[in-house]
Amino acid sequence: MTRERLETLADTLLVGLFVFVASLPLVTAYSAFGAGCEVLRSGVPVGRFWSLLRVQWVPGVVFAVAWAVLVVDVVVVLTVLPAPLPVRAAVLSASVAVGAWLLSQACLGWRGALKLRAPRPMLMAALVVAGVLVWALPPLALVIGGPLALAAESTREG
Repeated sequence: MTRERLETLADTLLVGLFVFVASLPLVTAYSAFGAGCEVLRSGVPVGRFWSLLRVQWVPGVVFAVAWAVLVVDVVVVLTVLPAPLPVRAAVLSASVAVGAWLLSQACLGWRGALKLRAPRPMLMAALVVAGVLVWALPPLALVIGGPLALAAESTREG
């Protein structure tokens, strides 16, 4: 690997750790993910993450409630309800699509989120891979926000 790629990997993982810490109060997850996208987009030093973090309460509450509903929906369908396989697949794919849409909207900010675009399939795939990785190795939850921010930023148009 070249030095530049290693620096990008290190920056992405550090941004993921910063996003995790800033997202501990769940209503700040929207702003933390947006700041992580901004750091990765603009190429500013990762230490500027905290100066770019501007907490937006209304989108943050909506983001946190939507994620909680998605997580509860997936957990209930996979563990509690005896749903047939097509229903499980439909709920999982709908949850992944809505989750990818939420991530892309957080990356754009609330003004960019008013443009309502469909989620990118590559971002949906990244979300599925991130979910499987965190399910298999729970400590990855500390840094997975960085690679997801990088995926959201790399699939963004414009």
